[in-house]
Amino acid sequence: MFGSVMLIYNHKQSPTEDDVFNITENWDPATEDVYLVRKVNGEWLTIFRNQHTVMLAELKRKWTGNWEIRDEMGNESSISSTYYPPNKEQEITWSAGGVGQKEIVYYFGQIINPEIHKVTVETEEKFNQSVPIIKAEGKRFFFKKLKGAIITPVNINGYSKSGEQIYSSLSD
Repeated sequence: MFGSVMLIYNHKQSPTEDDVFNITENWDPATEDVYLVRKVNGEWLTIFRNQHTVMLAELKRKWTGNWEIRDEMGNESSISSTYYPPNKEQEITWSAGGVGQKEIVYYFGQIINPEIHKVTVETEEKFNQSVPIIKAEGKRFFFKKLKGAIITPVNINGYSKSGEQIYSSLSD
């Protein structure tokens, strides 16, 4: 009876920052900060960092109701990352990667320049897609998950409030 009550209780709980710290406690290097645990487009995501990397991961519920970090292939792994700390003169740090067998691609990054209010990912096949900005712990990130063949971005663009382009990855 007690086991059934615990399973029901666990299945009603949303993931927390403590869950992320517990899941990654044996990772090397250790997790130092959790910026975000939030449901985005129906998936529980977390953004966290260690001394060298800011990572994006998907949180999935185990049959017991507890949470785990799993990538699209079922491995305990983040789905994307960028380096930490960013250089002060940088405007955006970003990465693109994916899962070939599942044909999923992830675009993820941190916006450093406070004047950037819109980010787009320009690719050969899907030209200039706007990317949602995620605010967490006083920092700003962007993340876009696309289904289809892995497409290396041609350009990541950052725009001011007025729509002026102030960043292009082509000029890095």
